[in-house]
Amino acid sequence: MKKKFVNILFLIFVFILIFVFLPSAASCQILNDLISDDIFKSTTSSAASLMPDDLKEAESTTTGVDEKLEVNPEETTTSSKIEDITVNIESLIPDYIGAVIINNIRKAAGPEFNFNFQEVGSLEQNTSGDIKIYFENYGRGGKEKIVGNYELVLAGSFYTYCDDVVFEDFLKFWRGESDALDYLTNDGSNPKLIFDKNIFEILESVFGKCQIKNPEITENPQELKLKLTGEQNYFSVIPFEEIIKEFKILNVNQISVFDKEADISSYPLAMNIILYSGGSEGEDFLAGDLEIDKVTNRMTDRLMTINMTGCTALVRGTAVRMETKGVLYPGLKIADTLKDADITHISNEITFVEGNPRDREDDIVFSSDPKYIELLKSVGADVIELTGNHMNDYGPEWMVYTLEMYEKEGWKYFAGGRNLDEAYKPAVFNINGNRVAFLGCNQFGPAAYWATDGKAGAAPPTYDNYEKIIRQLKEEGCIVIFTFQHIEVYDYMPAATQVKDFRRMAAAGADIVSGSQAHQPQAIEFYDKGAIFYGLGNLFFDQMHNDEVRQGIITKHIFYEGRYINTVLITTMLEDYSQPRLTNLPERLDILSNVFAAGRMQSKKSK
Repeated sequence: MKKKFVNILFLIFVFILIFVFLPSAASCQILNDLISDDIFKSTTSSAASLMPDDLKEAESTTTGVDEKLEVNPEETTTSSKIEDITVNIESLIPDYIGAVIINNIRKAAGPEFNFNFQEVGSLEQNTSGDIKIYFENYGRGGKEKIVGNYELVLAGSFYTYCDDVVFEDFLKFWRGESDALDYLTNDGSNPKLIFDKNIFEILESVFGKCQIKNPEITENPQELKLKLTGEQNYFSVIPFEEIIKEFKILNVNQISVFDKEADISSYPLAMNIILYSGGSEGEDFLAGDLEIDKVTNRMTDRLMTINMTGCTALVRGTAVRMETKGVLYPGLKIADTLKDADITHISNEITFVEGNPRDREDDIVFSSDPKYIELLKSVGADVIELTGNHMNDYGPEWMVYTLEMYEKEGWKYFAGGRNLDEAYKPAVFNINGNRVAFLGCNQFGPAAYWATDGKAGAAPPTYDNYEKIIRQLKEEGCIVIFTFQHIEVYDYMPAATQVKDFRRMAAAGADIVSGSQAHQPQAIEFYDKGAIFYGLGNLFFDQMHNDEVRQGIITKHIFYEGRYINTVLITTMLEDYSQPRLTNLPERLDILSNVFAAGRMQSKKSK
């Protein structure tokens, strides 16, 4: 009875304390509830999806922390092992980043510390000796613990020629030198910069006050997108997770954010978030010895890349070079580039035939020696497209023979098969949470080469079926890539029938529509919700009669957290009837200027 009476008195005492101190705690803007529902509701859906496991755990620890600190009335009323620590967190740090940092600190420190996290508008407001979490000033390079980074990118229109910016030039521009970045624009004029309001404040915190003449500030994401995708030389600095396919993402000091192996510690737009100790023993432990997981908005284990290529036909002059200079000769200058992706796509238009007769090449009837598969292996092939219009030049039995060779290598193939059902079957990959399906067809013919219920061949152009398959794949959560062997046009502009069919697949839901038939690069446009690459040109084929057929494009498609977010264009030039190499700058500008002009023209036609 006495024990029960003591417990009642203790509870009354606790309620009195709560009513006395709760108002003052609220006035300090304590962030212990940073991970509450209200904070998460204010976070954008794209950002909130960045770290779902961490965020779920962060939400679940809100009540867990309180439970750890409950006092048992039968024991001592306070614990000498628990130390109260106040941590001031800069308000510029995005909510979803701050929430995970707080959770990581609590997990790492354990129950011996009781944290009060409070938001401060700027470091100038943080005059106490408390621990601070804030964006590190550029060039400071102190010894503070880095607890996260916020990776930003410099973005412009997809149709921008420039690929790389020197960061010192960006700083000069930021500090008022209006001509420091003139090389960013296609016409050499001063670029215009538009910023999201929150990002602008972060940049000023890190790099100092902006002295750009008339920078444009917006809180409207759609306005920013329209400016960047227009033709007015606009650029912006945006968070990694806001990259979209219509943007050109520039390398900074030759570092690409799409490179999984990039040294991000050397990337100037990776904004370090640091923890600075206030000086007490517990605080020094937190800022020094304690291992705290780093938080970032760019996780390489959620990235996927695909290299897609144009026409491969190991015949005629290319075959001659392979016989005289070695089977691997065509790939010597491009193999490392092609292999630098999670998936490498090859559109091999020719079947392998034992004995490789090559007795009808003058009649455009082709075969390849089975040993030539070593070239495809050397460039890292993972998936083979079968839309080629020469697949059955020597009969469907050799197509089956070729498929068996691919299967022996463990490669997937699509847009063709032993029968019609197999030809309709997509090749599906699931890498780092990105599920990508390849699908395609042969529009060009000949019709006798199309697969049937009982004959091997390329997938026929039955578009109603593909629309159904695409819709089904999208419902299953796939990113869809649709490829064509279409009419061959020796022009940067696509033919009207090309445009009609390519756009039909994009409207059906294909994220990427790509032409493998073209013997020169063609227009690129964004249509409906997809990206259309009308033709990539030759990869391994012997055409050398003008610069246009020597030109090629490798499209490096970027996927992140189940979304198609961007494409990097790798330009090539064919040498010696067989061997593509990377272009020099004038060659690259020639390709991009023609392809982009055709793309803009094609897009305007539809308006």
